[in-house]
Amino acid sequence: MAKFLFAIGALFIAIGLNNLYVNLIIFLIMFIFTTVIAKIPIKNYLKFYYAPLVFLLVSIITIVINKSTNREVFLCSIKIGQNYFGINENSLSESIFIVFRVLSCISSMFFLSLTTSINQLIKVFKKLKFPPVMVELIVLIYRFIFIFLEESKEIYNAQEMKYGYVGMKNSYRSISLLVKCLFIRIFEKYRDMIISLDSKLYNGEFKVG
Repeated sequence: MAKFLFAIGALFIAIGLNNLYVNLIIFLIMFIFTTVIAKIPIKNYLKFYYAPLVFLLVSIITIVINKSTNREVFLCSIKIGQNYFGINENSLSESIFIVFRVLSCISSMFFLSLTTSINQLIKVFKKLKFPPVMVELIVLIYRFIFIFLEESKEIYNAQEMKYGYVGMKNSYRSISLLVKCLFIRIFEKYRDMIISLDSKLYNGEFKVG
């Protein structure tokens, strides 16, 4: 509960306070707590940022680059046709603020997810009187993330052993087959899980000790 309130509190502060330095401090605190105190290896920790940083980079590019017919408004620019595309002072400062705001929010969630097990989180959700259907969805989504990763890895390894990713044509064909097989196997796993839950007299609530 303490970790949950700490992480969620930092998240709301990062979102609510429009302050660059506060966001930077939150990011550094969460980074230190996760890597030093929780002892998550820095190399592994930074890998978790790859996917969100890709989306962040795309978003920042659309914000930081502006179009104008007046070159003087830009710090640096290039001319394409009759217009200038470049970076001005306002867009640059706004982009820097957004980057640190996003990083502080992400680091808060990473601290919670990397230091708190799903069973502990479910206990917290129940103490906070979360709706049972929300808790059930969280458990199922969490479970199917690992099923998805496990099944996709097995299919990919099988295809790679048969040289399925040698050449562009084979790679596209293998990816399409992977998606097709993955879709079918996920539904089979879902059916097996339903049968297992029914055999255990599942009544809509996951019991967490």
